[in-house]
Amino acid sequence: MATGDQSRRAARFSESIVIKAPPSDAFAYLGNPETATIIDPAVVSYVPDTVPMAVGTVNTVKVRMFGLRITTVTRVLVWEEGRRMVIESVRPSRPVKGVATHTFDSHAEGTLYTWSMEILPTFVGGRFFAAFFCRFMRMNARRQQARFKQAMEVAAVERSACS
Repeated sequence: MATGDQSRRAARFSESIVIKAPPSDAFAYLGNPETATIIDPAVVSYVPDTVPMAVGTVNTVKVRMFGLRITTVTRVLVWEEGRRMVIESVRPSRPVKGVATHTFDSHAEGTLYTWSMEILPTFVGGRFFAAFFCRFMRMNARRQQARFKQAMEVAAVERSACS
């Protein structure tokens, strides 16, 4: 996360949704690289250098943004199984860098899943890009959460039908 002056310049968002599944199941599903293209509308491919993912895992992620295909590299900073994952962007390092925090809290109906993000400008004049990218990522997070909820709840129905 940013400190001092960086923190004041960062753009941020946080989006939450309740998913009818236990936190451990929701974490496992989101933390599985094979589900990235299913639940995240921007992701074209997601390739970690280690599976299962853990602190230090480096991911090569291809995304589609505004009609362009962009390759990014991210690194896992925190991996608390069933509870929290924090992933930072490594490349490209300009015009912004991002830190995404995903939390999975117990809720009466299953899991309260929250995706929070801090986007830091990395050069003079980068605040515009940070604000613009933050709006894109917030919109993407909302779509991702809806798809994530649907995938988890369909899987739960299918599991109960097989029982």
